[in-house]
Amino acid sequence: MDLQSLESKITDLLTKSSDFDALDPADPDYMLNSPISVGYNTIAEQNYLFQNVLSGFNPSIDSITDIGCGRADMCNFIQEFYGAPAPYYGIDHNPIMADLAKQKYGYDIFTGAFEKVLPTLSNTTWVVASGVFTQRRCETEDKDLIKLFDDIALMYNAASGVVSFNLLSPINNHHHEGFFYVHPGLVLDMLIERYQHVSIRHNYSKDVYTVLIYKF
Repeated sequence: MDLQSLESKITDLLTKSSDFDALDPADPDYMLNSPISVGYNTIAEQNYLFQNVLSGFNPSIDSITDIGCGRADMCNFIQEFYGAPAPYYGIDHNPIMADLAKQKYGYDIFTGAFEKVLPTLSNTTWVVASGVFTQRRCETEDKDLIKLFDDIALMYNAASGVVSFNLLSPINNHHHEGFFYVHPGLVLDMLIERYQHVSIRHNYSKDVYTVLIYKF
């Protein structure tokens, strides 16, 4: 994809509104199409976060495991944004999402806790998680941090090339109850110590940043 085409696609992601954004929870299509039902405010926001989590992804040579995939919207995004499909495996703990992925895209995803499902799958080039680590999952922040790094280790073992995920930044942001904020400097230091080849992208949003770990 040339630079001009890439810039055009990214601009479209940032500015294009969707009728799905305004779906009412009472609408029969809400679960199937609303971005809110899978944790995003708008379709544009969802796609923009996908694009940043997938920075450097190449569907012609890469395969991907998508943790917390919901309806498998990321698989569809890869097809539309890059113009080519990629070998894709989605995991979600909610069997309703599996039904929605099948209904909307014809995809079969794996259901269950990803901590149990991921080690049973063949390794893929990329293992990604968009929005999975934004909510508090433990009773204390220290335990949340331990859980995060345990999960990253699982992802690292399952990837042959890249681990990618996003986190909420605590810097100059209002903190909402029930959400997990972790300083990018802390994350970078700890991950470099463990994995060496790490980058953080804190340049596209004041709320969210992306972490990429490379297996060279």
